[in-house]
Order: sequence, then C-alpha cells, then structure tokens
Amino acid sequence: MGARVESEADALVHKCLDDRRSFAMIAGAGSGKTSSLVDALSRIRDREGVALRKHGQRIACITFTNRAVEVIKARLGFDDLYLVSTLHGFLWGQISRFHDDVREALRESRIPTLIEKAKEDDNGGKSKKAQKARAKIERLTAAHAALDSVDFFEYADTSFSDYGKGQIGHDDIIEIATYLFAKNATFRRITGLRFPYIFVDEAQDTFEGIVAGLNLVCAGTGLPMIGYFGDPWQQIYDRSAGAFAPPEGGEVIAKTENFRCSKSVIRLLNAYRSDVEQYAAGDNKECEGSVEFRLVKAEEPTEPRKRYSEDQVDRALARMDAVVADWGWTGREEVVKLFLARQMIARRLGFADLNRLFTGDYASSRAQDAFEAGEHFLLKPLLSTIYPLITAQEQGDGRKIINLLRRDSPAFAVHGLNAEKSLKLMIETSNALIGQLQALWGTETIGAILRFCIDKQIIQPSERLCEHLGRAPRVEAFDEDLHGLDKGDWLADSLFQMTSGPVARYAGYIANNTAYSTQHGVKGEEYEKVMVVYDDVEAAWNQYSFNKVLTPLTAGEPTERQRSLTQKLAYVSFSRATEDLRVLMFTTDPEGARAELINSKLLEPDQIRVVT
Repeated sequence: MGARVESEADALVHKCLDDRRSFAMIAGAGSGKTSSLVDALSRIRDREGVALRKHGQRIACITFTNRAVEVIKARLGFDDLYLVSTLHGFLWGQISRFHDDVREALRESRIPTLIEKAKEDDNGGKSKKAQKARAKIERLTAAHAALDSVDFFEYADTSFSDYGKGQIGHDDIIEIATYLFAKNATFRRITGLRFPYIFVDEAQDTFEGIVAGLNLVCAGTGLPMIGYFGDPWQQIYDRSAGAFAPPEGGEVIAKTENFRCSKSVIRLLNAYRSDVEQYAAGDNKECEGSVEFRLVKAEEPTEPRKRYSEDQVDRALARMDAVVADWGWTGREEVVKLFLARQMIARRLGFADLNRLFTGDYASSRAQDAFEAGEHFLLKPLLSTIYPLITAQEQGDGRKIINLLRRDSPAFAVHGLNAEKSLKLMIETSNALIGQLQALWGTETIGAILRFCIDKQIIQPSERLCEHLGRAPRVEAFDEDLHGLDKGDWLADSLFQMTSGPVARYAGYIANNTAYSTQHGVKGEEYEKVMVVYDDVEAAWNQYSFNKVLTPLTAGEPTERQRSLTQKLAYVSFSRATEDLRVLMFTTDPEGARAELINSKLLEPDQIRVVT
C-alpha cells in the first residue's frame, strides 16, 4: 500500500463531517478505505474530542471482524473516546440494558417468527422433519409463555438459544436490535445521544435491518450522523445489506483510487464492474503486473449427485499442478492459491473428515471460527506441541524437541519430574518418550495420544480438555433440540476416535496458511501472486457457478442469486493480487469459453490459454 494521499473522496467526507451530514463512501478494492475511515475518526477527535469527552459521549466504529477491531483500535492509539466493536458486540452493548424491551422483541417478533418458520416444515405427517418441527414449535411456545418469569437476558456467541432461561444467541441479537430500532423511539434516541457519530466499516456486510435502523437513529440534519464505508461488490455473506445508502439527504461518495493492485489487475477489475472505474494511485503506478486465465477441460462427474470420483479428483489435481509448474509458481512461498471452500482445500490436502467434523452438526459458530483459526482448545495441544514434536523427531532435530518440551511440558519444566537429571539423561529420557509418542502417533487414536501426553506430562492440558477426556463418551443419538448446549461432547468424542493423519495434514495447513486459502477467507488481504481455482463440480455449491457467470453463452445462464454471489466473490478474489493474477478454470468447453471471454472484452486474447 502506498503512502497516505488525501483524495477528492476524502475531501468530500471532511465536508460532510464539518456540515454534520451523513454519508456513504463506496470504495473499491485497494482504495485505502480503512485509511479514509481512520482519517475521518481522527478528524472528529481533533475538532470535537474535548467536548465529546466532557459530555460522556463516544464515537462508535462498527466493523466486521475481531481482527479489524484490533487494527482500527491500534491505528487510533487505543483511545477510549472510540468504541470500536464488531456489529454483534456493539448491538448487545446497546440492548443489554433494555431487558423489558428485549422481552417485548422476543414476545412480539422473534419467537412468533421462528414458530411460523417451523410450521412451514410441519405437514402434519410422521416424517422426522415434521416431528422435529412440531417439537420445536412446542419448545418455542413454552419459551414464549415463560418470558414474563425471566428477570434478565444473557448473550452468548452461539447459535443456540433458550429464551425461557433468558439465553439469547448470535442470530437473536440482529433480530432483536432490528425490532427495537424500528419500534422504539426511546432506544433510538438514547443510542444517538451516546454516540453522536457512528461509523460503519464494511457496510456491505451489515444486515439490511440494522442499516435501516441506524438510518432512523441518524435521520434528519445535524447530529447524530452516520458514515458508511464499504463496497457492494465485496458483499459475500448471506443476509447482509449489499447495497447501502445514508439517510435521506446524505451524500454518496465514490472513491476510485487503487493503491494495491498492478495496472494489469486494475484493468481486469474495471472491465469486470462498470459502476466504479479505478486507477493506480500509489507505488503500484509503476507496476504493470500480469493477468492470465488457463482453461482446462472438466471431466463429466461419475459419482452420485454429480460428484467427482477420487480418481477424477486426483487427475484434476494433477492438471492443476502441471499448470502451476508451467507458470513457474511451483513451491513459491509468495503464491496464494484460492479455492471456493475450505472443504476443497481440506479434500486436496487430506483433512476432509476433520473439516466436516468442525463444520458439521456438532460445531457451534464459535467452534468453527476457532477451527479455522487453528485455536480450538481440543486441537491446540496437538498443533502447538504434539505435532511439532513428531515433526522434530522425524527430522532428527533433538534440539527442537528439547526446546519444545522445556516450553510446554510440565515434566521438563524447572521443577518438573526430570529437573534433577543431567542434560545427557534428559536427552535420553526425551528421546525415549518421543519415540513412544511417535509409535502411538502412527497407530492410535487422537484420544489415546492425548491421554498418553497428559499421563507423561508432555502437555499442560486445559481444564475443558481434561473434562472431555475424563467423562464417558455420549452414546445417545445427537438431537439439536435436546443436546444443543452439549453438542461439544459429540464433537470431542468424534475427534478422539479419529486417527492422526487428518490432524497432521490440518496442522501442516495451519502452519503454512499463506499457501492455500478460501476465497471468502482472504477478504481484506493482499498478496503478490494470486492463483484462483474455479471448478464448479468440485465446489458442489449450487449458489455459485463461475462458469455460468463468466461464460453464460457457453455454460448457460446463472440464476440471479448465482450471478450476484459469484460476481462479488470473483471480484474479491481478483482484487487480492498486488502484481500477478492467475485463474485456472475447469470448463466443459474450453475453446468456447475462451472465445466468449475475449468477446466480452474481459481479457485480451494473449491472456487466455486452453490447456490440452
């Protein structure tokens, strides 16, 4: 990213702030949106910080991820004048004081809506789906009746709720806040008094009802005012607003600079979308870069539900490897390979079963996030200590083994079991111990390996891990309605029964997570060389079709939903590249697809090759 440059768009934001007029900045990829946001936040502090502090008011900045929260906080010097928070955190901070109003929202809107939705699944028959729907209706009806007995409500970042006990979950926060913004003028007024300035980062990913509610808070002239920063073309999550606008009378500002991408990549982005035409505005003005598509003949899937067989997957992977080699990108650390879904990466790298476990019925949203980050408490000792010990043993790196044990093992701590041994004896003890661990790693289950490591004091286990290892396995069939709060038991039991192979491959992926990523997972990131893989069959996601969106005459017209989701995800993927972009697309008609891409003016003929 180049040096900070004040643009025409920034000047327009400054004027809106001076006039206390709400606005929405439409900022294309690489435009320096976050810099514009931080600049606006800093400008208010410089001009009005003393007065705001005197009146006990703060400036709110809502962003999408915890990581973005920390980045923005740091750039603002961790000043408590600002409340920088995720959307759910911000909303809960506002509604958590209004327990009677939360009760009203649940009684009048949230629970009745869920009951009506469950009724759609109840056809009066004896199918499992219908019976489950009736049980859910009964449970929700009872919870509705119990609301008056709830003194206060608590929020946990899970998908599970128990309204009768005052427990509300992740999705409830959005619906309750939407209701209160729409129905409760006092709630809106208090929000506006606490936060005269509200900024929303990644506004395209904010929920439509929340955008409408915040606009009600900031309706009219003067304070409170709201500023949105985002890009509708980077809206890649369901249920979010996508298009967004300020309240009536607000200003819509386009930011057309691109400080990230090479000129070749910017030309592709401009050809791909027509609403914003970007130009190279930073150090990238001197970088031409390159863009190339390779089109590969896709095989007809032979498995049920139009899935590839294992042999077909192997052949597709071999074709990909051959193309990567032809580009000269084999083994290059600066190359990032982007796939549609983590399941594709997991399948290619060999941890598909583990991925399915941590994205399936037993995994809460928090467990899924922890798994993606490599921080789940069940896996952490395997990732941080056990697998690194196995790797060091295989590499004959005795020094690394000792260092890991001294860092993580209670037995090798200063006052541990082996503290009195000489270095020679300690090395002999560690070699014998890790030799035993290596033998178990190749033959035993994860549960047995963890128990061995705890017994031999190789790891310092968390209390939660010990609880799961110490209890009897759950033997009853899992039922979301009955066991939703305890689903982690089934998750742990399933993991403990797995062998080490998938965990080892997952650990390797986490340790080198710049080599492979999902297209969703790189939003906000940038890389020197980016390779995007499009294979609609392997993806097996009906809501996306890159062939139909990029080459509709060849592959057929997409549905409107497919077009919207796929266009945006492709734009996000293309715009990650700072220098070179490569796209490998599997298609049933490579020659037809090439001709169509050329005719659409998306690429020049020398940028598209067919792999025979």
